[in-house]
Formats: sequence, structure tokens, C-alpha cells
Amino acid sequence: MTASQFRQPKYLGPSHEPRHRVRCPIHGFIRFSDAERRIIDNPLFRRLRFIRQLALTELVYPGATHTRFEHSLGVMETATRIFDRIAAEKGALLEALFKKIPVLAENTMAKARQICRLAALLHDVGHCCFSHAVETVMHKDSSHEKLSALLIRSDEFLKAQIDKSYFTECADLIANLIVHDPKTDRPQLRILRDIVSGQVDADRTDYLLRDAYHCGVDYGRFDYRRLIECLTVWHDDNSDELEIAIHRDGVQSFESLILARYQMNTQVYYHRLRRVYDRYLEEYFKTIPKEEFDSSQKIVDWNDIRAMNHLMQSAADSNAVGHPWAKRIIERRHHRDVFALEHGDGFPVLQRVRKILNQIQLEFPEVDFIADLPDKPVSIHKLARDSDQDGEGIDFPMIDAGKKVSLGDRSHVLRTLSKSFRLGFIFADVEDRVKRQEIAARCRILRNQ
Repeated sequence: MTASQFRQPKYLGPSHEPRHRVRCPIHGFIRFSDAERRIIDNPLFRRLRFIRQLALTELVYPGATHTRFEHSLGVMETATRIFDRIAAEKGALLEALFKKIPVLAENTMAKARQICRLAALLHDVGHCCFSHAVETVMHKDSSHEKLSALLIRSDEFLKAQIDKSYFTECADLIANLIVHDPKTDRPQLRILRDIVSGQVDADRTDYLLRDAYHCGVDYGRFDYRRLIECLTVWHDDNSDELEIAIHRDGVQSFESLILARYQMNTQVYYHRLRRVYDRYLEEYFKTIPKEEFDSSQKIVDWNDIRAMNHLMQSAADSNAVGHPWAKRIIERRHHRDVFALEHGDGFPVLQRVRKILNQIQLEFPEVDFIADLPDKPVSIHKLARDSDQDGEGIDFPMIDAGKKVSLGDRSHVLRTLSKSFRLGFIFADVEDRVKRQEIAARCRILRNQ
């Protein structure tokens, strides 16, 4: 099918025209409609104003006090730009595919664009306080994505408002873009899911740019405008799905995204001090009775303000169960790193480091040690290359002269860049620098033996 001339989708009615705007340091003005404003003003979404994007990272980078609220608005704006760019080139193809979903048979592109915007806006609505830092405690075996989908699908929370403001089944379609449910899968909407959260997605684009801006670092910056301009789609005739692809002249922009992600991970998201404060938060919340967050409503009742008040009270009360962890956070009295894995270290080295930890605990019994030695490495990218042996990579399509080829194989950067790096630290509660250097030196000796 030939490329279609771009036409801006019509809005679903007067209440869906973008009459409002808010200024954003990353994207300039972000515009939204009356109907979207009602969702933004909903208490469930409004609570994101009081949940910081990067938990206690401000204790390392003081400017990192931005919130999930502004990030969510930014993801909506970025997702819209990606949708409009793809529609500019493949609008007719998109429309023909979306029409196969009965509820999208009329006002097809307007509805598709709207559910894409809303999925981007609401993708983090289920985040608990301190974002990812205490997610494993509060959500137990679940995740913030699953809670977001539950809140959107539930009449008790957002479903009734969304379906009334937009159209029947709108909330279910949005939730399925956030968490893929095979039972209600609409393969025709894979492209929208990829726009919100895929290999080149609105979520990743916004958080890299926004986190870099607020942390005051340059690592996360890349030419995202050029990257969006180079996006297109590839139609899989066998599955009847569309997937995001990139034109050949966008390879360098894509590579800069991958490098930005790698550098932000190593320098910000997995900074050694951020890791130790995340550990304190996790241990502190384990001391809170489980019935405090054993339901969806109880989880969303928590925000960073309530949590910080809880921490401050525990820090001031030496009899509080979580007092030691709270005191460290409030007074910024943290363990210091005495050993760190090299990024290229494999699992055998990790096992050896665990033995090193046992040895130094025996040699320095008066010192309190904390280990941060996760089994899984941190992913940098998941793009397959012809030379890959494990078969775990995901082939990202590049369009060259109208043909689909593997971006992972064509990119020199991705051919040489590892898919992941290994993170690991040993921390010691030692303020004396000489003593700390002694322990660090002993760790190095044990490693080299």
C-alpha cells in the first residue's frame, strides 16, 4: 500500500479539542483537552504530583526532585508526536488495520490516537511511593504496570470516567496497551503498545531526557526529534501486526538513544549511593505491617509526602521498628562502598565476590556490611544480531530501500556494544577513611587470588 498524505485526525467532539496547555522544560508546551484535564485532575492521577520520579536520588543529585506527574504528561506528548509522525507516512495502513477492531470502526484514527495518548498519560498511575525503590515490597509479586491496568479497568477507580468521556471499551483498550493480556489481545494494536512502551518508546524517551535535565547531567540527551522523524512501520502479513521500524538514516539517532540509556544507567539509575538508599527504603518498608498496603486503595493512599512523614517519625523515635533505616535516610548516614564489580564481570565472578563478602565479614567482625549483588545483569538493549548465539535478542526492523533488514546487524555500535552490564557492590559502615581503604584493599587482594 502506498504512503498516505498526512491528515490530522478529527477530535471526538468539542470536549476533546486541546484547549489547555502546560509549560514543560523538556517539550515546551504540552496541550490537552477538557476530557483529558478531568483525568489529570482525578485524585488517582493528581497523586503523582507527590511521587518523585527517582525516589531518593536527590540525595546524590540534588536537582532530582521531579515527579511522575510531569513525566506522565511528557510521555503523552512524546507518544502523540510518534503517532502523528507514523500517521504522516502510513496513515492509510494504520486506519485500515485499526478498523478491524469493531469499536474503532468509526472515527478510527481519532480513537486510536486518543487511546495512545491516554495509555501514555496513565502508564504510571499505579506507582507506589518512591516509585521503583519499594515496589517489590508494596506490590509483592505484582508490579506498578499491573496495578495501573487494574485501576484503569475498574469502575471503582477510572473505567467509568474514561468510558463515559470517550467511548465504550476505551478503558479496556488502554489497559491492554499498558499490560498485554493474551485473553483480550488485539494484535492490530501492537503498534500503539510499542509507541507507549517498546524498544523506541515514548516512556524511555521522556525519562532519559527529563532525568538528565533534572540531575544536571548530559548523559541522557540524544537527538530524539530526529529519531522520531525517522520512524516508520513494518506490516507483518503473517500476523497482521504493525511494528515500529526505522529508516536507514535514523540509525545514528537510535544508537545515541542506546548509549544514553547505558550511560544514565551506569551514572544515575544504578549509582552506588542511590543503590544503598534504595536498599534502606526497601528494608524500612519491610518493617511496616503488611496490612498497611494489602489492597489497591491502600497502595495508592501512600505518596512520598506521607512516606517521608512516616520516615521522619521513625527516625526521631529510637523505639520504632524501622528506626535504624529511617535514621540513616533522614540524616544521610550511609554505608560506603568498598568493592564494586567491573561492568563486564560475569556470573562466576559474582559468585566469587559473594565468597569475598563472607571472608571480610570474618576478618572485620566489628563492621556492618551490606551486599548489593543481584543475580541478573542490567539490560542495555535487546536487539538481535546475526552473530548472537543465545537467541534472546529482539530483532528491530530497519527499512532500507523498501526492504526489512536487522538494525542490530547493520549498526556498528550495536554490534560491538554488550547487551547488558553487571552491577554489584559491597558496602561497609565505616566512616574512617583509612579503615575503609584497608577493607577495600583486602577485597582487591581476595579478588586477585
